[in-house]
Amino acid sequence: MIRYASLLFSLFLLAGCASLPQLEPPAIALERVELLQLGFAQQRFGLELRVQNPNNVPLPVTGFRYGLSLAGTQLGNGQSTERLRIPAGGESRVKLELNLDTIRLLGQLSEWARQPPSEVSYLLDGEIDVDLWPRPLQFSRDGRVPIEIAPGAFQF
Repeated sequence: MIRYASLLFSLFLLAGCASLPQLEPPAIALERVELLQLGFAQQRFGLELRVQNPNNVPLPVTGFRYGLSLAGTQLGNGQSTERLRIPAGGESRVKLELNLDTIRLLGQLSEWARQPPSEVSYLLDGEIDVDLWPRPLQFSRDGRVPIEIAPGAFQF
């Protein structure tokens, strides 16, 4: 009897998962990078993302996990629990921060302090958590992005 109930429950779960609509991952574009703080103790970057929802249902986003490389240098990984609702077929913008505590980036960052670039190549990848959805939606995007240096960013 227990074996029969277990089998029935498993079939019910499989049928429920099969009836879930398929969600396409959102299209992510890195719109802007701002160097907020550059010092020996900490480096902070502000990221502005455009998130486009290709689905015919709204996406209630509950969090982001992401990694960023600029000009071929892995800057680090970040995480946000910012909640936003992306309308069906629409888009939203989100601002995130990436904090670094590593010495290995000082060469690249000190070069930017001497001669700030106007834009750099990037690779942004990660995943987005959607409320009541069983698994995160993966994303990956590369391209070129303008980089801005905030006033007072260099703190040596």
